[in-house]
Amino acid sequence: MVAANETVAVKDVGLGTAYERWAIYDLVARWGAAAASALEGPIDGMAGMPGLHLLPLARRGCRVTVAHPDAGALSRVEAVYARAGLSDRLATTQRERVPEGPFDLVLGFNFHDRLPAGAWRSHISALAQAAARDLVIFATHPRSYGTYLRRVVRTFERARTPELFDHEACEPEVMRKALGEHGTIVEERFVDCPWWPDLFVSAGETLTSASRARLGANGGAVSTPYDWGPDRFPFATTSRPAELRRALRRHPTFDAAAPTVAGFFAHHRAFRVSRDGFAGHSSIP
Repeated sequence: MVAANETVAVKDVGLGTAYERWAIYDLVARWGAAAASALEGPIDGMAGMPGLHLLPLARRGCRVTVAHPDAGALSRVEAVYARAGLSDRLATTQRERVPEGPFDLVLGFNFHDRLPAGAWRSHISALAQAAARDLVIFATHPRSYGTYLRRVVRTFERARTPELFDHEACEPEVMRKALGEHGTIVEERFVDCPWWPDLFVSAGETLTSASRARLGANGGAVSTPYDWGPDRFPFATTSRPAELRRALRRHPTFDAAAPTVAGFFAHHRAFRVSRDGFAGHSSIP
């Protein structure tokens, strides 16, 4: 569900969001290589446009369903898939609840803080019930160096509000226990590990503008050279824009590093849960 005061992003903003997409797409392409059908939504905590995590699977022939309560968000998803030439592999559904499955793979991204207190577990249960083979969950990593910087900065702010990393679902042991009730965790990875810190900006903001706003200076949404709406979404095509490739080559990243290194920089942790053979669940043959 989308909170009444929540802003649904109408475009991706900044190099950080672009790299996040790149890293997530690489992981989803590997974990979902065998999926013939997949679902994401209806809650998507991406800072950019929601509903676009399964695009690389559609490109491989997977039938993708995207659920979201906001009609505008679904319209943007449809526009991106059309630009990619993948409209025939997409179904969208405007709703607040998880659609009934079965789907080979079901993906949930950073949904935990967008639900009433304690409801994230029941949301995982609904996602799991729709998943025939794999459940893929992304959660904020609470112990990157960026989270510690954010904790320090927060002590100087006028209003100290909870952040994503404060949520209990971000604690790995808590998440592992919750996911273990619905299958077997077969893989766990740090993902989105650039050198820059994750300081938890709102949709449409950059790290700089959000930090200024939190400290009482002028802030708010700004434009960057790496802003893309549905009409220019760089990952709709197989060849990513040259300016994006050049920009990312200038920045070290650590997704492929050893876990002790990747975890220092990681913005997210991803869990792949196998539903095959789980008690009370009938897998697709």
